[in-house]
Amino acid sequence: MSSSPPQGDSPSPPPAPYSAPPGHPEITVDGQRVLSQLENTATLGRVSSKSSDVPTIAQGLATIQLGPANLLSPLGHRTTRDVAEDVDHGPGHTSDAKSVSSGHSSKVGFRKRLSRFLNGDPKVKETAPASAASSAPVTLVGTESRIQSGPPDRDAVPVSLGLHSPAPSAKMLSTSLIVPATQPQPSPAASRTLRVDIFPENVIKPIYKTDLPKPHARVDRTPQLVYCYSLLSKAQEPLQPTTDSDVSQDYLLDDKDKGWVQLIDPVLQDRYRWLVEQLVRVFSDNPLKTSDVVAEIVLVGPVLDRETYRSLLSCFISKFEQTTALDVTLLQGLVQLVECASSGYLVDDDLVRIATVLSKELSITHIGTSDHPLYLTLSLARVLDVMVTGKIKDLNRERDHQPMLQLLNSLKDSDNAVQKYEATYAYQALQYAPDDETPLQVLWRYAKVAAAGTGAVSSVFKLDPEGLLNGIESLQEIGAGVAGAVSTGIEVVESLRVGADGAIRASESKFDFMMKRSWYLALQGTALFIRQGRLSDFNLVVSQAPCRNNPNFQWGICRQVGEIAVDPLWDVHVRQQAVDFLGELYRGEPHVDVKRWVLTILIQISGMSDISIKNRAVALLLDLKNGDIVEYLGCYPLNRRLLLPSTSPLLAKVQGIPKLEYDLHVLRLMRIADYNQAVYIDPMAKPNLQDMDDNLFPLMDKVKDFLASDTQVMLVLGDSGAGKSTFNRHLEHELWQEYKAGGRIPLFVNLPSLERPEKDLVAEQLRTYNFLEDQIRELKLHRLFTLICDGYDESQLTSNLHTTNFFNRSGQWDVKLLITCRTQYLGPAYRSRFEPKAIDQYTRVANDLFQQAVITPFTREQIEDYVEHYVPLEPRTWVKKDYMDKLEAIPNLMDLVKNPFLLTLSLEALPTVVQGKADLSRLRITRAELYDTFVMHWMAVNKRRMEDQRLDREDQVAFEELLEAGFEQSGVKFQQDLAAAIFVHQEGRPVVDYINKHDKCSWKAAFFSMDCETSLLRGASLLSRAGTQYRFVHRSILEYFFACTISGPTKEHDEFDPPVHSDTPAIPPTISTHPLSQKDLVVEPSIIQFLAERVQLDSGFKDELLAIIEQSKTDDQAARAAANAITILIKAGVRFNGADLRGIRVPGADMSGGEFDSAQLQEADLTDVNLTKSWIRQADFTKAQMERVQFGELPYLKDDDAVYSCAYSPDGTSLAAGHSEGGINIYDTSTWTTTHTFEGHRGIIRSLAYSPTSLQLLSGSGDSTVRLWDCESGSCIFVLEHTGGVLTVAFSPSGKQVTSGGMDGTVRLWDVQTGANLFNLTVHTEWVHSISYSPDGHAVVSVSDDRMIRFIDTQTGQPVEVWKSQSSGMTRVAYSPGGLEIAVGHGYGELQLYDTTTGKPTRNWKAHDESVTGVIFSPNSQWIATCGRDYTVKVWSAATGSVLSVFTGHNASVCQVAFSPNGLQLASCSMDGTIRLWDVSSLGTGMDVEGGSDPLTSVLFSPDGRLLFCGSKSGAVRQFDARSGESGPFVVYGDKPVECLAVSPDGLRIASVGTYDEFVTVWNIGTGQADVVLRGHTGDVIAVAFSADSCWIATGSYDKTVRLWDSRSGILDRVFEGHTSHVFCLVFSPYSHEILSGGRDGTIRAWDLDSCECRVVVDAGDGIGLWAISTSPNGLRVASITKQIVVVAAVDLWGRDICHHLQSLERDPDSVQSFAFSSCGRWVGVGYWGSVRLWNFVADTSAEGGGGEGGEWKCSVRIRDIFGNVNSIAWKPDTLEFSIGCKNGSLQVWRLVETSSSSDAWSAQLVWSTGNLVLAASDVVFADAVGLSSNNHQLLTQRCKGAAA
Repeated sequence: MSSSPPQGDSPSPPPAPYSAPPGHPEITVDGQRVLSQLENTATLGRVSSKSSDVPTIAQGLATIQLGPANLLSPLGHRTTRDVAEDVDHGPGHTSDAKSVSSGHSSKVGFRKRLSRFLNGDPKVKETAPASAASSAPVTLVGTESRIQSGPPDRDAVPVSLGLHSPAPSAKMLSTSLIVPATQPQPSPAASRTLRVDIFPENVIKPIYKTDLPKPHARVDRTPQLVYCYSLLSKAQEPLQPTTDSDVSQDYLLDDKDKGWVQLIDPVLQDRYRWLVEQLVRVFSDNPLKTSDVVAEIVLVGPVLDRETYRSLLSCFISKFEQTTALDVTLLQGLVQLVECASSGYLVDDDLVRIATVLSKELSITHIGTSDHPLYLTLSLARVLDVMVTGKIKDLNRERDHQPMLQLLNSLKDSDNAVQKYEATYAYQALQYAPDDETPLQVLWRYAKVAAAGTGAVSSVFKLDPEGLLNGIESLQEIGAGVAGAVSTGIEVVESLRVGADGAIRASESKFDFMMKRSWYLALQGTALFIRQGRLSDFNLVVSQAPCRNNPNFQWGICRQVGEIAVDPLWDVHVRQQAVDFLGELYRGEPHVDVKRWVLTILIQISGMSDISIKNRAVALLLDLKNGDIVEYLGCYPLNRRLLLPSTSPLLAKVQGIPKLEYDLHVLRLMRIADYNQAVYIDPMAKPNLQDMDDNLFPLMDKVKDFLASDTQVMLVLGDSGAGKSTFNRHLEHELWQEYKAGGRIPLFVNLPSLERPEKDLVAEQLRTYNFLEDQIRELKLHRLFTLICDGYDESQLTSNLHTTNFFNRSGQWDVKLLITCRTQYLGPAYRSRFEPKAIDQYTRVANDLFQQAVITPFTREQIEDYVEHYVPLEPRTWVKKDYMDKLEAIPNLMDLVKNPFLLTLSLEALPTVVQGKADLSRLRITRAELYDTFVMHWMAVNKRRMEDQRLDREDQVAFEELLEAGFEQSGVKFQQDLAAAIFVHQEGRPVVDYINKHDKCSWKAAFFSMDCETSLLRGASLLSRAGTQYRFVHRSILEYFFACTISGPTKEHDEFDPPVHSDTPAIPPTISTHPLSQKDLVVEPSIIQFLAERVQLDSGFKDELLAIIEQSKTDDQAARAAANAITILIKAGVRFNGADLRGIRVPGADMSGGEFDSAQLQEADLTDVNLTKSWIRQADFTKAQMERVQFGELPYLKDDDAVYSCAYSPDGTSLAAGHSEGGINIYDTSTWTTTHTFEGHRGIIRSLAYSPTSLQLLSGSGDSTVRLWDCESGSCIFVLEHTGGVLTVAFSPSGKQVTSGGMDGTVRLWDVQTGANLFNLTVHTEWVHSISYSPDGHAVVSVSDDRMIRFIDTQTGQPVEVWKSQSSGMTRVAYSPGGLEIAVGHGYGELQLYDTTTGKPTRNWKAHDESVTGVIFSPNSQWIATCGRDYTVKVWSAATGSVLSVFTGHNASVCQVAFSPNGLQLASCSMDGTIRLWDVSSLGTGMDVEGGSDPLTSVLFSPDGRLLFCGSKSGAVRQFDARSGESGPFVVYGDKPVECLAVSPDGLRIASVGTYDEFVTVWNIGTGQADVVLRGHTGDVIAVAFSADSCWIATGSYDKTVRLWDSRSGILDRVFEGHTSHVFCLVFSPYSHEILSGGRDGTIRAWDLDSCECRVVVDAGDGIGLWAISTSPNGLRVASITKQIVVVAAVDLWGRDICHHLQSLERDPDSVQSFAFSSCGRWVGVGYWGSVRLWNFVADTSAEGGGGEGGEWKCSVRIRDIFGNVNSIAWKPDTLEFSIGCKNGSLQVWRLVETSSSSDAWSAQLVWSTGNLVLAASDVVFADAVGLSSNNHQLLTQRCKGAAA
């Protein structure tokens, strides 16, 4: 852009094409582009008369500098008339109310027309001259919401903005509003110019400075405290860049300040902050606000944070509003506090509220009676100044603004001149307060653009003297231009305004030509210069301001200068210059009021104690006071700030407060600094132990919810290494970061480190942080805590910390208690250790105050996230992908590292583990091996570290000796010995407290003394230290090293390696010194797990443990070691089937889940042994010691009739059972004997209910009656009748009402006292199956086959709500004890939960395979028990719907379930005539759940008998080692239940068929990949077989065909047709020249593969359910099932075509599920529900010929203890071993054993099993067992008969 001015009327050159700079949006107005960068120049030029011309920037640059936004505030606009009046008008001048024409305005009637325009008169435009109908393009160079700093942009192009008239035909004219760039012109009234050198230079803005205290010295004076804190704050501020235009005189830290700041550590900095905050708190709490206290507290205002500042401000405002008599000091303090506010601290409402209250106080204060009106006026003016500066708009014009204007206008007529002038100033401030443009912005805009309403205003700039003068002069000089522009183009005013988006607009409301004065703007500018210390600039502006002769301006300048003179913060020479300035003002012949004002100020200065200032003022007074002008009477306030207090009473009080809060802050900083978790991944959790891992939530969210709730205790459980301690420390870290003074205090408590956590938990922890007893008492009474208690299990506590510490009791600690504990540590009834007791009754458990969560293993995503954060921690050669690839490639490793601690170990150990390994898929890594590798890696790293260190001579000698002995081995031995010592001397408590002076003679010295070797080994060990306390870095490390003392790692080495010496001898000198004899390891499951893995890795260790068990038979001292040994072996999966364990001594052993089939345990010591869910079938316990043996079950109650209903009495003493024949038996729950039998009903007892008092029993029967019984006498009280069978009854909670429902579709309510029928409601259209009362008794809910859930008001009998179910007919309903949910059972096995408040379903799941017959909530609402026609009882989590336990044992439909009142037992009754009692307290132990198993559909041995394959309902096919039972990888992952399997004779491939599939998939067993898929059948494939040479596959289908395929190519070779029904059995002949197929049509056909001929070899007729075929070179045997009869036949296939019907096996009442021939053809196994029968063909040797087919089939063996269907049987080739696969997911392998020389004496012995967690005790021998309890004796007696007994 050209900088030369335009010449005459010549047009300016057209603008260059414009494009917005990169990153800056292009702004347009009315189609015209606006530059996005503002040139900070003003123009002087001429206006072209051509509309196409665009004016250019000309002469007279007026530079405007940028500055702090917080010094600026909104202002309005000025006119010529106002500026003219500003020259010589004083306060109250009459021209304020008159219209005065300016000599520069030539347009007659402008004011009138403008007024009409501003009032919205539509005629204004109609009467405008023609020239006004056009728009004038206005030159503007603007930025996007800011002013450019620095030199102008010479390349900027001005833009013409078209402002169009509504008249489309108007001619476009170009007009420019001009600002002459000349020097400011003096006022005509000026007679003398003020000197510009009175203040010769700008200075540093004033700041109060004091001596700096020593870093830890006590600060006793508040000014010193504020100064110190301000230095600390300034030192932390980011350094701001400076520019040439930045002339701010901000104070910068000098070297002394910087040096002091560097000495202040973070803790001390926090101490200063705490003192400042406490000053505010003490001031707020103190009701008496004395003068010295107010003066002290306002000092801290500038250094407060926003929250504390606003708290103090609110306190001031409230106190001022409440004060009846005006407190001047409080008033001044309030104003001073407002003025010192930092940017953003004040809100509009604050200032409006203050201004309003000041105005109100001023209006009621009588003028002249005191100085109060003046103080109030001054204060109001200062507040209004802040409002103007702060751009406040919330001052309501009618409510606040106008009344205030009227008040101030009246004060302008005051006889008191000071009052008058100050009121005038306040009046002007109020004029600008509502505007959204600051006064300085107005000045700048006029200096910049010189057009009313035209320009771009930045909210951030800094004024300089020239800019200020130009702005003020513009208000005078452009008056005519403004008037002319507006009068000739009113639409310009209507359309223009400056907006933040850079567009130019204006508003007529911004032009108030009547009242605003430019002198107020000038005073705002001079005040800004003073605040910045720019006194020379101030001097220049005052001397040259156009309004410098205005009395109001002069008055204001006098006050500003007087304030400098009396302010001790300014330097003395500056204050003396201020006195001189007053003299110069006086000599400048100002208004007489101003002269008197100068004298008044000087007289007040002369009364000051400061001699130099006082003398200067006195001398000046003598010089000036020589006429008749006198000062004003009275003393007027000049100090803008309250005098500095001579004392600091608030600080003294704060310093006197015990430093509790400060110490808490120190603790906070320390704990935050101590947190050092390199990688943290938020753990996921589930609600409880039994929930499935698919119902997870973030643990942190759940804990935060807990902290915000009313719950008092939260228990977090997790396995060892699950991340409990890591989470606890992270939680504490987060809570400390969020901590605010006075808030809840987070306290991390390491329970093992405390002596008595059960009695003095909080106080003991606080003492470790050096809190004083007085402070502890204060905290106890007045503060809230969040206790994060870590290591409940490690501290070996058994007490309830909440109860024993009396938490949340009156006068006791108020806490939220979060406790973490290892899952394995807890027993069945663990909740009692943590649940708080209710306050109203201290012995009652408050379930609503307790919750729990269980940390779950890492997901793959969490593992990946952890690795991603782990890799960058230090330089590594591996990247994230390397780690993840190895974790996934090594079998089972990904499962292991789901444990966070094991993940950490694995990542450290992996590079070593995989080094030199090519095929990672063959690596098997256990948890113990991970620890082995990690420990050796750790020791190697520490050895290298010490080798690189410079050790002193003694340490170097010790280190070399350790190197010679083997540093790593020595370190491992050191830690093993320490672990052993901890368990021996401290019972496993992990924290060792060592003080050398006290403990140097104890066992601890061997590990923690200062001996060189000990120190080196300790420093290299996995130990952490806190003060005098040592511990292993993790509990599992301690357990690992102790496990290593029993069995350590084995090392593979070659012949060149040195021999490996074990630290512990293989055979200890005596069994009493063996590590296994030192501690009962049953309570240490983690150590047991380490040792169990050693058994799997080291057969020698297994042999050692077996030897110890054997030794216990003859050595009493071996008992503990033997108990530990057998516990370890069972955990390792070692089976004792058929073992000789006679006389072993294993008291206290955990043998749960162990296999002891046919074991010999005579005379064994089994005292306190746990045999829960163990397999003890045919075991012999003769004379065994069996005191307190646990079986985990109770004996069942047996009845002659089917039991359809049962109910516990509320007092728990009785159980009622209703029978099919109408009788009701009452059992005593202490003895389980029958006490009463109620007779009277003539039909099935479908439902029972006790009264709340347990004195009455209600029964409903199929005989259409309801009977009420007296439980004491057994007599019938009432007989209540229905018109159909009664299916359900219920007692109301009050006991006054009962309800019944039944087959007649009615729900009837009865009065208990009279037996009267209260209501008879036909609300259902089908049978009413179940009803339930709400806990409050106000409603009863009923369900029916009509799919309706109906609620009835029990008081009115009216239906309340009806919910419709979309599922099948409903069979059962139950209210939860809290009434918030109902559970509904359905006919197809679903269970649905509903929210009773919303009526909406919440959860729905498949509970049973068949109809749900019973539903009930546990008393604590946590569980739901259900039963069904599938013979099972299940317990579910009410919160999640996950299964907790499945109880099997009934062999018929289960009809009802009932919880005991204490919730520890569950009774179920069945049509099998039994009532079974289940111990549900075991639900808390985390035992495996049978219901989660995958039902097996088929089993099959490989041809060589080494592998066993099983297919499951999930579609998976797995392989097992047939001898050991060790599981192998999955072979097939299908998506449908496996229908059938076949393995190729070469063992390389397996063919599988899914249910309803019409194809067969052939899989490669080695790779798990599909080789071929055989497609072609048109019906479901249900049979498949391989040929002997593995080349062919035969398939049979529902399409009645047999098809032959090439097994390698999958090509169909031929199709055999002939069967008239589906083919479900296929066998190749021994030499594969024929295929034998069995069909539903009752035939077995032989298909010749050469001739394709078909022969029927067996025709058994229709109705064949199953075929089994056994082939041999001599012929075949076949078996079929017809009407549950197994028919066995023999076929001489290769000679005569004769089928010999040999025998029909006896009919069995149980349905046959499966059967199969052994490979020799002489055994057939038949699977039933709950049992397997084995039939042996016994040849008749006496028959003619001595053999042949003579003989018979005998049932030689029956295996019971099988719960559920036996879905598949398979025989191992060429052996008498067979496998069964069951519906409950269990897999078993059995061996037939001859029990005598007789060929018909056989027994079956279990080889191994999986998934069979049931108590199996059929045929157990327990005669003469010693100490067996009566309950256990009865249980074994029942179980001895088998599962189906």
